[in-house]
Amino acid sequence: MLQLPRLAVLSFAVAACVFLAGVSDVRGQKTADKLTEKAKKAKEALKSLVTVEFEDVPLKEAVAELKDQVKGVFIQLDTKGGVSQNGKLSYKGKDVTLEDALDGMFKKNGLGYVIISNKKDAYDGAILVKPSKDRGTILTNR
Repeated sequence: MLQLPRLAVLSFAVAACVFLAGVSDVRGQKTADKLTEKAKKAKEALKSLVTVEFEDVPLKEAVAELKDQVKGVFIQLDTKGGVSQNGKLSYKGKDVTLEDALDGMFKKNGLGYVIISNKKDAYDGAILVKPSKDRGTILTNR
């Protein structure tokens, strides 16, 4: 007789998990809807195609090249957070998205990037390079 209530509890738990999975998708959508206009443009810029060939190039030079190729994108280095402008990197990519280029450039160096989405932040819409594994995460508070 105890198995029937356990089965009912298990069924309820599974149903609850399925429901909560749906709720998290809705929350993710709401976050996307709350992006500032500048952050939306930064997300779009990540889909732009670039061609680069860096061999032991300082990070600040690599970022300058990317900014030249993707007009209007603002890439900020978190130097206070430990990103070295002079840190060397190597990466080669032909007609790859900016997103793929950043991923390829940063994964070996322990760097990542976030998109700042906060109208009150002076860097709203910037792609912030920082020490992390983040890849295009939206940052609303910092």
